Amino acid sequence: MSKPEFRVLPVEDGDTEEIMKLLQITFFVDEPMNQAIGLCNDGPCAELDDYCRQCLPEGLSFKAVDKDGKVVGVMINGKCPLEEAKDGSDYLSLAQKCQNPKFVKILYVLAKRDDGCRLWEKYPEDEYLVDVKVAATHPEWRKRGIMNALLEETEKTTQERGIRLLRMDTSSAYSAMSAERLGFTCVYSARYVDIKLDGRPLIVPEPPHVDDRVYIKTLFDRK
Repeated sequence: MSKPEFRVLPVEDGDTEEIMKLLQITFFVDEPMNQAIGLCNDGPCAELDDYCRQCLPEGLSFKAVDKDGKVVGVMINGKCPLEEAKDGSDYLSLAQKCQNPKFVKILYVLAKRDDGCRLWEKYPEDEYLVDVKVAATHPEWRKRGIMNALLEETEKTTQERGIRLLRMDTSSAYSAMSAERLGFTCVYSARYVDIKLDGRPLIVPEPPHVDDRVYIKTLFDRK
């Protein structure tokens, strides 16, 4: 059986709803933290939906499409400062304002992740990076090289914009293995049981997903 063909293209404005439908059957239900707290058990989570949508207009995200133009994979990327601005848009501030008790836990984990990895201290000469926020492949198209192809386009575009660092956070043991295989270096790791609020773990996914990690790939050296 011949390998199905796909093409990698930039995400366009009209792709948003099709991408969200793909995420609803992949990332929304597969991601270990989402699973652990049943984030989408009662239907779509508006906060997660907004999180996934917000970076699509930046021109840094890519889709894989089949021969009919149907989206079968996506990598949502955003340009971010290494240190969060303390203007109310940081994860801690968002957590304190969020009205969804389940999504609040996600935001607190993200806040503790950023504070723990302290990228602005590790890379003081860099102001921005590109963050691989969400990556998903349709279940029928997995293990066919889509993620590699999406990452290749992401790296190329990141370098064209003069940005040196690519970030990938992994809440899954499988995505952590993929990050290492793709040349990323782990710069932060914390056991979920140790990520606490008021003395209690925030989210504890099922094994083998026991660690929350941040990976960085340096795309070029400074001259």
